Amino acid sequence: MKLLFKISKVINIIALCFLVLGPYGIAITGFLQVIAGIIFLIVQPKDKHIYIYTIGVCLFFVIWDQSLFNWLFIVPIILMLYLTYIIHFKKNLI
Repeated sequence: MKLLFKISKVINIIALCFLVLGPYGIAITGFLQVIAGIIFLIVQPKDKHIYIYTIGVCLFFVIWDQSLFNWLFIVPIILMLYLTYIIHFKKNLI
């Protein structure tokens, strides 16, 4: 489990590095952060914060109308910061 937790952290850091690529980086970052969130969910299935993150991601994709320039793109930025907080700064049980 510690290995999965470390993998989740590394994926999150790599995802944040892709932000320098602009619009393409945001898509890659989102994809990698969803993977990191799934791994974290496997590692700590009782953490309520990861469920909030997962619900937020699902709601974003349900509400998103496929427009690239929309107020809704504030949500992925908030979710990105929230997942980073969950993985790196919250007191984890492992």
